[in-house]
Amino acid sequence: MPFEQQRIDHESGVVILALKGTLTMGNQLMSLEWVVEELLKAEKLKIILDLTEISYLDSAAIGVVINCNGKVSAADGKLRFANPSDRVVSIFKLARIYDFLSPDATVDAALQQLQ
Repeated sequence: MPFEQQRIDHESGVVILALKGTLTMGNQLMSLEWVVEELLKAEKLKIILDLTEISYLDSAAIGVVINCNGKVSAADGKLRFANPSDRVVSIFKLARIYDFLSPDATVDAALQQLQ
């Protein structure tokens, strides 16, 4: 399944990036990173990556996710990860980043963490 992303501007000022497909090495990773950088330039400092429809991510994607998290933190922002599938949770745990990223069970739970 090809990678897609949709930007949702929540009424609270939080930007939700709804991701869909597989997140693997290639242009889609650069696209995600660019979107996060553009949000930070626009002073959108509260971002949720909605992983509901991500079926797989590879090691390059893990690197980009960690890099995006660092960029948002450096800008005094907050990045939350919401609703990863069991497979994505397993990948996060294998990469030993699950506890570091602390994904929320739902987008609503992530929104509550940012308010």
